[in-house]
Amino acid sequence: MTDWKPSVPSPRPAQPPATDSAHPEPAPEGNGLVMPVTLATRAAFHPPTTVDPGDRGRLWLMRLVADEFHFPAIAPAKIPLADRSPVEFDVTTRAAGCRDLFIVHADPVCGERLIVDVARATTHDGADRVLILSPNPAAADRITERLIRFGVPVLRALADDENPVRPSPAVSKQTTGARVEQLRREAAAAVAAAEARLAAFATVAKAVDRLKEVNALLKQREAEIATKTAIRAQIEKDARSSHSATLTAARAKLQVEHNETAAKLTADCEGFSAALKEQEAKLAEMKRAHADLTRKPGFFARLFGAKSKAGTPEALELENQLRSLESNVAALTRQFSESRSKVDAESAAFAEKRQKLIDAEVVARCASVDAELAAAKHEQAHAKLEATALAKAIETQGPADDHADAERQLSSARSHAAEVARSGPELVARALAESRVIVGTPGSLEADPVFGTIPGDPPFGLLVLDRAEELPEPEFERLSRLAERWLLVGDALWHEEPRPPHNGTPPSRASRNGRALEIPFIARLAKLLDRETWTTEGDRLICRLAPLSADQRRVMTREPLADRPEIELRFTASEGDPLLAEISFPAGTTLPAAKSFLFHELGETLLRPCGDYCWHHAPDAITASWPAADSAPESVWIDLEPGVREKVSGTGLFAFTSAVSFDPSAGWDAEKASAWLARYLPPPPTGRFAALPRSASPRV
Repeated sequence: MTDWKPSVPSPRPAQPPATDSAHPEPAPEGNGLVMPVTLATRAAFHPPTTVDPGDRGRLWLMRLVADEFHFPAIAPAKIPLADRSPVEFDVTTRAAGCRDLFIVHADPVCGERLIVDVARATTHDGADRVLILSPNPAAADRITERLIRFGVPVLRALADDENPVRPSPAVSKQTTGARVEQLRREAAAAVAAAEARLAAFATVAKAVDRLKEVNALLKQREAEIATKTAIRAQIEKDARSSHSATLTAARAKLQVEHNETAAKLTADCEGFSAALKEQEAKLAEMKRAHADLTRKPGFFARLFGAKSKAGTPEALELENQLRSLESNVAALTRQFSESRSKVDAESAAFAEKRQKLIDAEVVARCASVDAELAAAKHEQAHAKLEATALAKAIETQGPADDHADAERQLSSARSHAAEVARSGPELVARALAESRVIVGTPGSLEADPVFGTIPGDPPFGLLVLDRAEELPEPEFERLSRLAERWLLVGDALWHEEPRPPHNGTPPSRASRNGRALEIPFIARLAKLLDRETWTTEGDRLICRLAPLSADQRRVMTREPLADRPEIELRFTASEGDPLLAEISFPAGTTLPAAKSFLFHELGETLLRPCGDYCWHHAPDAITASWPAADSAPESVWIDLEPGVREKVSGTGLFAFTSAVSFDPSAGWDAEKASAWLARYLPPPPTGRFAALPRSASPRV
């Protein structure tokens, strides 16, 4: 059977709101009708003397239905927080830690994400191999893609009606055929590499000989370069020496020309200097005469009638001569400065011409040596590159004396390639050995060759069934033989209003073709496995204080609270005495409000932790916090008892205890806080059913 269809065709139930109860089964009140129990209890189950391990799923179901399964506690798996929401983290740890059957109600998007998380957590330590089956090939492809992105070794098994190239390129590479073909290519590549290695031994031998020659050439070039460098240095020293015979005539001619020009310029400079001194002396004398002529007469001279000669024709004439002489002195000063600059410029030009003569001589003498030196350096650089390449080639190919090992390697590679070419199951087994997760459809179990090579009984540690609402009970019993424990993910809620078919035709509400609609197998199981404390019935919030069997629920009675009739108490008999089993809160009651009522009215403290907790000590508070639950966007603090508060994070049925705070001013210390928390922390979970909130845009 490969199509995985329900044994009795029936339309798919309508998707409920995520917070609806999985099992709304109200207690009787007055003459109200009681909803029939889907899986009735049976007589005590006694397993046969000889047990077939392949019947493990059927035997487990028989124990569950016979109420002989005692719900051992689940040790939640240790996984990183990552980017999971608190409810996703809680459900993933429980589903991965459950050692028998666990059911998760989730839409396709949330379900696929959960399946990947559980597979990652299960294969983290490499202990279990996981089989994931989905009736939807596209969903199987998406799950495979997610696992690939997380680096989980995965194999995509295909059914006969699936096209191997239809999935994405990444998924197509993980199919059994692609992995087998990859192994064949690797075998062929190994042969080519072995042949290349063997063929390279002759090349390596030549490379070793050539390397010796190159190393000798390098030494020769180094000596040659050193010799030519010394010769060039000596040539340059001789060329720059003042005793150089080649430069004597040129230097003498240049010196004569310089001496003549310098002598002329120096004579002009000296002439200007002498004339300047003469004119400066005349100017000084004339300034004294002018000062004497224009000096004011003294007191006695003025007393006897003497007057100043300033302004007389004689004084004016003397002033004109003085100005003319000052102009001459200024002109001579400029001429002397220019002449001095010409002398300095001539000296600098002479030095430059002399240096050019020397440099030209050095270049001329060293031209041939420089050419030889450049050629030697070029040959040296080329030899170094060749030596490096040869050394690398020799190192890559291995020692030259390992020729026998290369021949053995080639022979082994050819034998393996021949075996690969004619052997299929061995290649499939190798592909399986590299994968810890296999993803496929139920039809792939009989079509994909990988399932014929898996060792062990059962061959898988965990079987995950996606969209399990399509799974009938006989099919589960058959598939359960494949694994030790099972995870069912899908629409686990049952509603009287069925989901309309895909073509939009309105379905019958209660029957089809005169036959009553069959409740999906996953919904019937979920009813028996549900141990969640908080649930809903319609729009009412329900707190379950004790798990009840189907028989106990039949005889359960309910009574309204005297002072708050909107709150309903539900009792069941326990050894003759009524036992408060459930409390029903009216529509609109929030979880924090219900928890506050339970503590203050009934003394019940119902913490709902998520993951591990840690302590934070501060002067004003001692706090136990749960990091996995603290990421919820909404949170409310509620008072439990003096100095003790609980922080509830999240909304609706998906709210968790994210912190419990103790006030030191109320007498709380670390020891008392630890004792209080140990008293009220709930035991490890025993329920095997959980629900995830609906995603924003479910993908079918």
